[in-house]
Amino acid sequence: MLSVLAKFLLPLAALFVFLYSCSRDRAEPLWEPESHLGSKDYNGGLFPVWITLKEPVKDANSISWRTGSSRIAYRKQAVNTAKLITADTAFLYWETDGTKKDTTYTYRDTIFAIVNGEESQPIVIEVKNILPRIIGFSIDGLEQPIDSLLTIAAHPGDRMEISIRLERSLNKAFYPILTMPQKMGTIKLKTDKSKGDTLLVYEWNVPDEIIADSSLYLQIEDSGGYGKRLHKIYLIVYTKFGSVWVASENDIVKYSPTGVEVARISDGFISSDIAVNSNNGKLFVTDQSRNTFSIYDTYGKRLYRSDSLFKMPTGVAVNVEGNYVWVADAKDASSSVFEARLRRYVLTGDSLSFAAASYEMSGPVRGLAVDQFQRDFVWFAIPQSDTVGFVRNPALEAEPKFMPNTWNRPFTVSLENGIAWVADSSRIVAIDTAGNVLANIKGFGYVNSVSASRGGVWATDTDKGIVYRFKGPFKGTDYDTDLTVANGMRVTGFITPISVSALATDGSVWVVDKEAGKVVRLDSLGNIIASGTGLKQPYLSVTIQKVE
Repeated sequence: MLSVLAKFLLPLAALFVFLYSCSRDRAEPLWEPESHLGSKDYNGGLFPVWITLKEPVKDANSISWRTGSSRIAYRKQAVNTAKLITADTAFLYWETDGTKKDTTYTYRDTIFAIVNGEESQPIVIEVKNILPRIIGFSIDGLEQPIDSLLTIAAHPGDRMEISIRLERSLNKAFYPILTMPQKMGTIKLKTDKSKGDTLLVYEWNVPDEIIADSSLYLQIEDSGGYGKRLHKIYLIVYTKFGSVWVASENDIVKYSPTGVEVARISDGFISSDIAVNSNNGKLFVTDQSRNTFSIYDTYGKRLYRSDSLFKMPTGVAVNVEGNYVWVADAKDASSSVFEARLRRYVLTGDSLSFAAASYEMSGPVRGLAVDQFQRDFVWFAIPQSDTVGFVRNPALEAEPKFMPNTWNRPFTVSLENGIAWVADSSRIVAIDTAGNVLANIKGFGYVNSVSASRGGVWATDTDKGIVYRFKGPFKGTDYDTDLTVANGMRVTGFITPISVSALATDGSVWVVDKEAGKVVRLDSLGNIIASGTGLKQPYLSVTIQKVE
């Protein structure tokens, strides 16, 4: 009798040792010697199934699993003193409902072990609860990308609403519990989680401190306590000046002063011009190909859009002091000759009202530039007609004033303290409203962009892959009007530097490198101090000048 009992107890002892080696947070499923596999209900978390081998094997690759709709998180093997594998455990989890039926809250899945090509007896598992995933994530109504890293960006002291939509839970008996990171500070749930709703809305009072952390996690559990799912969060609360908006092939992206992506607008842009109100960070966008004009808040939420006000809009500029928006477009989009017009609008809330100022001229108007804090003053360039001009007081001027000079396809204008810097093909010209040339810099391959800063100017040479800085002041002396690229500070290492946007406060500049698909921030000495990536063919940037 004792020998019979020993024969029965020894396998059980061996099994206990093996199960202990594959221990987990909750009780192991039942083990059936007849099938070599366990069977039990799946309620979330990791679920181990195992097989004890009749004959040990040397290589773990000779053992595999047919897992149905489940996935293998990891595997463990038990080995004997001869270092041969005697058992194999697969830790499974389920993320999808294999039946694809919305009314199904449980279903059965069949698992097999395969050893040296031979299939074991099956184990049938009742899948009763699958932890929901996030399928919708928005901040103040703006949808955010759903991927392995959720980005939440804000300024200190903001009050924001965060909405998280979960996929439907598979078990009516449980409801999802979502826990936000403690480091986010005060967060109030505005919806009733006990009702099992899939939409959870939180009110977030942003801490009054700078935070930049990518080690935070949002946790989803079910009320039955059968498992949890983690979503990593990149939290950035920033308050420095110098954020930048960058227009690319399909998106417009905002980067913080340190190069962290804090907003991305994916509205199917094709050919955009952008401007920003540095008082409140609002972004203004025209899209020539789609005839649209849009306004977004500082985090990328669309506040206004019109596809009927403008025809092929080519430029936009914002006058902060006068609350005006200047837009250049076509008088008649169907005409074979581009007859341009430049019109002024006043902002009423977040919509536009015509402000009784309209100027017609030939050719597409480009490079609109305003001194944001000087009322009723806008500069422009018309490359096709080799023209540069300005409007200073629409109430008194029936026509723009055009600058006497020999221009050669002027493209970009940047204005500071009444002086306009013009990118004119292979040179840069600084000119005042009287037509006086204060600086003339030659020797470029092709200047695509200029940005005035602290009495000087930053410029890109797209042909040579060089960014230049020329320090002022410039007063129109013989020396100033006979400068070359040799008189400037050179910054190399770019492929196609196509746009610059300077920050007047510290003399730094953001540079868009089109072919490299990135934006780089240089300090006043040309050293890289930040960079942002993830762009497809970026071509334009605009810097927010005030503290956010």
